[in-house]
Amino acid sequence: MRLRLRLPPPLRLPPDRTKPLYCIRAYSFSSSSSSAAAAADDDDAALRRSLSLLLSPAPFDAALCRETLSRICPRRLERLLLDLRSSLHPEPALRFFSFATDHCGFIFTPRAYALILHSLFRSNLASAARVLLLRILDARAAVPLFLDDPDHWFSEIIHALADTVPSSDSPAIDLLVHLCCTQLRGRGLALIAFRILVDRGLCPSLKTCNFLLVSLVKSKNLEDARMVFDQMQQFVAPDVYSYTILIDALCKRRNVEEAMALFSDMERSGISASVVTYNALIDGLCKRNMLNEAFALKEKMVRISINPSIVTFGILINGLVKLDRFGDVELVLTEMEEIGIPPSVVIYNTLIYGHCKMGRPTEALKLRDEMMAKGIEPNCVTYNIIVQGLCDAGDMKQAEYILDEILSNGMEANAGLFGSIIFWLVTKEQRLDCAVRLLGEMLLRNLRPNDSLLTALIVELCKQGKHRNAIEIWSKMLEKGFGVNITTSNALIHGLCESGNIKEAIGFLKSILERGIAPDRVTYNILISGCCKEGKICEGFKLWDDMIKRGFKPDIVTWNTLIHGLCRLGRMEEAIGLLNQLKDEDLVPDLFTCSMIIDGYCKVKEIDKAKSFLKEMGTWGLEANVVVYNSLVSGFCKNGNITGASNLVDEMKSNGILPNFVTYSTLMHGFCCTGYLEEAKRIFELMKENGLGLNVVTYTALIAGYCRSGQMDEAIKVYKAMCVAGVTPNKFTYTVLIQGYAKMGNLEAASKLLDEMVNNGIVPDSVTFNALIYILQGIAYNVVENVGDIGEMRSDLFGSYAESSCAALVVASISSFGVNHDFPAMCYTLLISSMGIVVCLVTTLFATDGWYCNYQLDCSPFDIHDFQFWGDQKQAKSWL
Repeated sequence: MRLRLRLPPPLRLPPDRTKPLYCIRAYSFSSSSSSAAAAADDDDAALRRSLSLLLSPAPFDAALCRETLSRICPRRLERLLLDLRSSLHPEPALRFFSFATDHCGFIFTPRAYALILHSLFRSNLASAARVLLLRILDARAAVPLFLDDPDHWFSEIIHALADTVPSSDSPAIDLLVHLCCTQLRGRGLALIAFRILVDRGLCPSLKTCNFLLVSLVKSKNLEDARMVFDQMQQFVAPDVYSYTILIDALCKRRNVEEAMALFSDMERSGISASVVTYNALIDGLCKRNMLNEAFALKEKMVRISINPSIVTFGILINGLVKLDRFGDVELVLTEMEEIGIPPSVVIYNTLIYGHCKMGRPTEALKLRDEMMAKGIEPNCVTYNIIVQGLCDAGDMKQAEYILDEILSNGMEANAGLFGSIIFWLVTKEQRLDCAVRLLGEMLLRNLRPNDSLLTALIVELCKQGKHRNAIEIWSKMLEKGFGVNITTSNALIHGLCESGNIKEAIGFLKSILERGIAPDRVTYNILISGCCKEGKICEGFKLWDDMIKRGFKPDIVTWNTLIHGLCRLGRMEEAIGLLNQLKDEDLVPDLFTCSMIIDGYCKVKEIDKAKSFLKEMGTWGLEANVVVYNSLVSGFCKNGNITGASNLVDEMKSNGILPNFVTYSTLMHGFCCTGYLEEAKRIFELMKENGLGLNVVTYTALIAGYCRSGQMDEAIKVYKAMCVAGVTPNKFTYTVLIQGYAKMGNLEAASKLLDEMVNNGIVPDSVTFNALIYILQGIAYNVVENVGDIGEMRSDLFGSYAESSCAALVVASISSFGVNHDFPAMCYTLLISSMGIVVCLVTTLFATDGWYCNYQLDCSPFDIHDFQFWGDQKQAKSWL
């Protein structure tokens, strides 16, 4: 019949509880004088009878229990229980302990509990004994104890257990050590218990000692394990398992010499080593690259009739592979085949890893095919090794293919493989759809991409306008509980701002805040910059206010961004006001700040203020650099003050600042716009001599200058020199040349350039066609003049109709579109003329039925001017 035992219940304690509940020795009881103590001694017989009744299987008498406990202290009760230990029955004893603790508030000593524990073992109630001992030892269970020294509560419990142990081989000792190694591990209690027991002449069984050795080795306490091994030999003889535990631990520490010495001690003790012991030693030797000694030990195994296992051969092969001794590997594989041990998937994985590590993924793939041919199915480790090897060797396409094979077979791939291939797809191949697909596979497998990979993917998605995909990835990461750092979130906000989606970017900021992700100063700087670029300066200042409310102090980047936004809008007074506030905040303006102010003054044509500000920079300890001077040079050129621009370049040189490509390009363009073509040509040649890297914009600016002045021969010379230099003409280059010929009425040359332009894959725009139409309008005008007056309208009305239609048809027929019968392209020019006819009809209606126009506006057709240069970016600002 199985007993249902009721153990003393645990008490509820505050969270910071680290020691068992205890009571110190000065326990209060009714009689404190020596005479009362003598009377209590005389009453021992009566108390013993009462306790015997309470600890018997008879019905429990609660009143007797209360009366008895009121007359006794914990230490006295402990002594009486020691007298009654042989007659203790587990169930009545636990019933008594439980009632005394719950209803009488009585606290028992550790020895009292130890007596109950031993009685449980005597009754073969090991599970109940385990629960009771765990409650006593674990501070979280909080069984109240009457202790002499609460600071050394654990030692007192162990001593109590040792004092009451019935024999040296008591199972209570083994249980104690086992619990300390498992439920109470990490506190060092097992070692303390072992030392106390050994000092008391007690020792756990060999099995428990081995368990303790394993526990200490796993926790990397090899010195303590060696101490336990030495002390346990006073009581029990170690077996092969005891020695193997230590030998393996020493070999893993690469302390092979000590491991070999221990191995020799084992042999001298008459203990035969097992294959596991030999494997541990061989592994240690291989890790030290002592392959000859390892193979000698394997031969010794064979001589003493210990058959090497597949693990033995695997260890040897691994050692050979690490040293790239694949020739010797073949000999080992042959030996395995001769004794009937086929290579396992682990051995193949070792070989595949070795080839991949040595940069030979092709050999690894051959081994994969070989193992499949032998009926050995590659596992996920095999494929992961191969894919990583292909990635390391740079064969990313093959790696991607193998990864797809892994996924299609339902195998697991580690996060590193996914990350390597996704990063390659994003940064090298620009195959974002595949990258997004693989990222989805990662998330399905609960694998988290690292932050740098996630940020790189979101940046590229935003660059390609795939903001929806970027936001979906961000949301999925949070749904999976992985979290997204603020750097990645900032990258997404930056992408939205760069695409002009300011409203969506600000909405995304709200989402970040709702998800509990704290924005930083960079977040606000990005949003403020986006607003300023879109001309929404008011929204920028609102974000500024919100930034300050959230405790972020604006830095120089924040101030510069707002100042730049005001300068772009021409609000220079406000920009200067903000600059003064910046200085009041003990921040120092930098060169970027000054460059923006100077550029802003130049844009509003306040060149004198820009020049004055340049001088003011010196008072802040700032020296103008080439970027600041370039802003001024550009401002002078835009205002037609080419002399002032030239003087600035001379001033730069005198101040030791070398003009760069932007400086000379801006100055050359200024000379071209003002008709100083010889000076422009001189700057052009100077740039060539100084190796400043002439590009398509530089050539086009000079060509435009010659075309504007009607010097088409010079323009063509520059154009040919451009082609010889390997600089490819762009749409603007062809258009200015076509415009130049249009002014001269040379339709044939213009149409040839149009064909060349199309053949080079450059699509003409409306400006290009309008240049040709301009020529044909003149031809059509002459045709209309020969026809004569038509109802006093002459060419004003009819000429508009005839000129536009005629020009469109002629352009379409003489161009390569007509030759190639590209109907949609031919219709493009006719569409332009058709729109012109509609406009003419509407205009005629106003002119005849509304009011008459008494003057004509003479417009110079189709000129190119005002190139803006900055760094490596060049843009033709306006086409008239």
